[in-house]
Amino acid sequence: MRLDSDDDAPADLGEMEGEETFTFPPAERRVVTQPVDLSVSTLIEQWGDKLLILPKIQREYVWDNGKASRLIESLILNIPIPVLYFAENQDAKYEIIDGHQRVRSIVRYVNNEFSLSGVAVLREYKGLRFHQLPDREQRFLKMRTLRTILISIDSHPNMKFEIYERLNTGAILLNAQELRNSIHRGPFNSLLHELARTTTFRKLMGTRVPRRRMIDEELILRFFSLYFELDRYRTPLKRFLNEFMEKFKEAPDQKIQQFRSIFDKAVTTVERLFGERAFRIIDRDGNTIEPVVNRALFDAQMLASVWTTTKLDQANPSRIRREITELFSDESFLVSES
Repeated sequence: MRLDSDDDAPADLGEMEGEETFTFPPAERRVVTQPVDLSVSTLIEQWGDKLLILPKIQREYVWDNGKASRLIESLILNIPIPVLYFAENQDAKYEIIDGHQRVRSIVRYVNNEFSLSGVAVLREYKGLRFHQLPDREQRFLKMRTLRTILISIDSHPNMKFEIYERLNTGAILLNAQELRNSIHRGPFNSLLHELARTTTFRKLMGTRVPRRRMIDEELILRFFSLYFELDRYRTPLKRFLNEFMEKFKEAPDQKIQQFRSIFDKAVTTVERLFGERAFRIIDRDGNTIEPVVNRALFDAQMLASVWTTTKLDQANPSRIRREITELFSDESFLVSES
């Protein structure tokens, strides 16, 4: 998939987490799974009752009726199909993490939403919807079992993240924040989406709406993680962010309000001091050299804005910007920033 200009941003933002070594101590290797033979009838019932759901970031249903028909033909012929993977969530529901296209195709056909086309063997059924199949074939299809692996909520969060990544082999690969959005849903995740849309933050980012692929939500997560737990930071960054999001995913209202207040102070201060130059490399005259947001500068400016003891009305924006530009000629700073 070709990404637009906003989606090209991660390479310029230093999104290098994938190159980090991600080790798993023995205590974090717990994976609890259960193989289940799920009947088509049960699958459809659970889909209808919303016990079987899609993660928010799951890609859209993209199979055409021809491809869906060949799956149905395979089921009727008792040809094995790939294993489905479901993950248990906090609400005792199961998220489809691998097999969305197959599940939706089965549900659509049994609900008479399309007729068979492109079948290679059962050509006598071409053009038939489910209710038009012979009774025997209808019963067989609904009784057909699908091998399913259920990933228990008792699995360690880091391993659950790893499973998502390894099964994420479709045409549109999910990035780290999109995976967190699926795994760690709750009040804190909702807050990240809310803050990414605030007026002041959007002015600083230079776009009217949040950039795709949850780039901005991850920036905000980085800010909170470093603000609250910088003293605990250890590489890889991906794990650090995963663990912070897991820790606060069910944060109470009081904690959510604290997050919101800290973020508001940070973006207000940054906007006052830097305006449209925020998070970007500038020259001695204050002109922007690189128009894209620099992740390292984002971290530094956001954290400094809430750590400073100087009152905002006493700050000298011109002097601050001038001193920052001097840092850009410091080789050691540039090396640490890149």
